[in-house]
Amino acid sequence: MKKAIAVLMVVFVAAFFAIAKEDKPQAPANAAPKAAAPAVSTVPAPTEKTIDLGNDVSLTLVLVPAGEFEMGSPMEELKRDGDEAQHHIKLTKPFYMGKFEVTQLQYRVIMSQNPSKVGGDKLPVENVNWYEACRFLKKLSDKAGVKFRLPTEAEWEYACRAGTKTAFNTGTTIDSDFANYNAKDAYADGIIGTYLDSVCEVGKYKPNAFGLYDMHGNVWEWCSDFYDEDYYKVTPLTDPNGPQKGDGKVIRGGAWNEPAWKCRSADRNHRGEKTNQGVIGLRVVMEAQ
Repeated sequence: MKKAIAVLMVVFVAAFFAIAKEDKPQAPANAAPKAAAPAVSTVPAPTEKTIDLGNDVSLTLVLVPAGEFEMGSPMEELKRDGDEAQHHIKLTKPFYMGKFEVTQLQYRVIMSQNPSKVGGDKLPVENVNWYEACRFLKKLSDKAGVKFRLPTEAEWEYACRAGTKTAFNTGTTIDSDFANYNAKDAYADGIIGTYLDSVCEVGKYKPNAFGLYDMHGNVWEWCSDFYDEDYYKVTPLTDPNGPQKGDGKVIRGGAWNEPAWKCRSADRNHRGEKTNQGVIGLRVVMEAQ
């Protein structure tokens, strides 16, 4: 009797689960897989600091945390150059970086002049050579009572990427809704866009995850490093400051007249220290106290 009851219980349970399985909606055989949940950014919310320059003019900086990243570009990145060998870099100290490129108004308040070829208070200052950029930073430091400098090349790329590993901090491509560059040609699977054919006001486009604006396009930005095509082969992997000598100074970020591939996060360019061009400006760095 007990054996019969046990057999009946097994049959009942099996039948119950068979019915439940039939009642559960089944996905079609050719149904697309369920999309993965979007990745949650690990970049903290931007922390800002504002410096009073006088005459109702201020300079806003964003705290960039210490961290590690892959500097340079992978072999498969479209239009990469031979000086972009990818390598792991660690930055051990946080720093403040200008939320925007230095504007003509800010430059004029400190230097009492404006060398730019296209005038406008909210436009980035341009036509500034490397020595002039350093003189601006010296006067700015004296006035504010804190140390300002140009970013190292490693700091610049780390800040531009803001945790991304793609060609741009916008993803694998970019378009003219996100930066001011020569959008007559598309990059990768991107689209042809609007070409302004001129510099534009800072902050026109969305910032990256660190809260920094115009890291792609608008004007090239001076870095403190000498340029050496082979430096990535011998660079220190912690807090690199660039080679002791080289072919001019590094400029980063691309400009309004450059194609998209020259505005990539990893793209390296350089000019002589005395070069004045209407496509080169600067962005400041301040040591975190």
